[in-house]
Amino acid sequence: MKIPVLYYHKIDFPKKNAVYKGLYVTPKQFKKQMFLLKRLGYRTIRPEDVLSFVKGHKLSVRKPLLITFDDGYENNYINAYPVLKKVGFSSMIFISAGFVGKKNVVSDERERVLEDFLNIKEIRSMADDGFFIGSHGINHYFLDKLGEGVLIDELTASKAYLENILKSSVDFFSYPFGSYNANVMRAVKKAGYSGAFTTTKGRVGVGDNSYELKRIPVNGYNNIFNFLYKIIFLQ
Repeated sequence: MKIPVLYYHKIDFPKKNAVYKGLYVTPKQFKKQMFLLKRLGYRTIRPEDVLSFVKGHKLSVRKPLLITFDDGYENNYINAYPVLKKVGFSSMIFISAGFVGKKNVVSDERERVLEDFLNIKEIRSMADDGFFIGSHGINHYFLDKLGEGVLIDELTASKAYLENILKSSVDFFSYPFGSYNANVMRAVKKAGYSGAFTTTKGRVGVGDNSYELKRIPVNGYNNIFNFLYKIIFLQ
């Protein structure tokens, strides 16, 4: 058995001038995907359960699933959160701490569109409801291109900021742009994170590196058939 870890970005309608329209999954698409997963018997687990599985421990869930979101867009709260609650799923939101509460800003230097980001109240609301919060750095940088000092700041300051909001530990990291190397992984571990998620395609298996966990991308171009193919057959 391997665990599918899905990752999304924006649950919203694509903006006309967006460079990366595939990052948008419409609310209707997302709802259809979640209800289908529920009917197929999938159950969401905690990120800690993924680590336990990697280390060889058996899970009590027959069809485990972890759902993640990168960046921390407000549309995750508006359009995804109610659907997840309705089907009884949880998820993990990886937040770029420097964008918390910001409106009409660009988080990706390659992109043109302006987006709104989760505010503190929304983050706390989801965390109080059993959703998991992880770090995505501060400024959404390519971490493998940073000097040592800036890299450490991105990892430690984002962790401290989110932990101050939540009054609880933030133990997981997601690499912005999927950008990392051996040095970045060492720094993430040294900063106190228990594990980190990549954008490398695949499912999580026993014995995998806890700081190099694979995920399955879901984008707006996926119809329901290739969505299921990814979850069931992607290794």
